[in-house]
Amino acid sequence: MRYGTKVRSEACRRMLAGERVEAVAGELEVSQATLYRWKRQALVDAGQKPGVKSYEPDELGRARQRIKDLERELEVVKAATALFNGEDTLRPKGSSRSPRG
Repeated sequence: MRYGTKVRSEACRRMLAGERVEAVAGELEVSQATLYRWKRQALVDAGQKPGVKSYEPDELGRARQRIKDLERELEVVKAATALFNGEDTLRPKGSSRSPRG
């Protein structure tokens, strides 16, 4: 289940203020496991525990996304090059007719 940012921030605020996870779970109807995970991340974000902050950019994730973007761009360039070199013939989408030669 997905919870809104208001629910998550309220739960984290209360847990970091010292409320027991069990009490917050009962009131907000969020599982204890989810609250423990949120609390652990809130402690990292507050600098009280080591780890990757949730709002810091993930360098590896950005690099992977950049690679995907560049691969897509390369495919477009290859297709355009083939088209302009006469190596490929464009057919209407869904067409089953072979190109005239």
